[in-house]
Amino acid sequence: MDEDKIYSVEEANALLPYLAPALVELRERFEEAASVRLSVARAATGNGWSEKRERWATTLARVDELIEKLTEWSIQLREVSTGLIDFPGVVDGQEVWLCWRLGEPEVAYWHPKDEGFGSRRPL
Repeated sequence: MDEDKIYSVEEANALLPYLAPALVELRERFEEAASVRLSVARAATGNGWSEKRERWATTLARVDELIEKLTEWSIQLREVSTGLIDFPGVVDGQEVWLCWRLGEPEVAYWHPKDEGFGSRRPL
């Protein structure tokens, strides 16, 4: 991870065609993992075996791969369910988070580094 990576709005927007499908898959895998985990937990109350253990392991491995990709891009995943992402950026000479959420057409908001989604401001 490039901890010093600073995104321009153009760079952040250029990443969206790759980021959006990864976030959709990540959300799906999280939901699947939660469902499988519940089944495995139920099986553990019996003899501990479940045919879903392998599926769960595969799902969790894919989640790890997707999280690693986000880490490589030096972006912050804030919320899986909505695909809320922060890109490190600069606005008016100040280091900020460029804020984007799955479904938005482009990166169009920012907020100070010490504040969150509720403080989003238009670029």
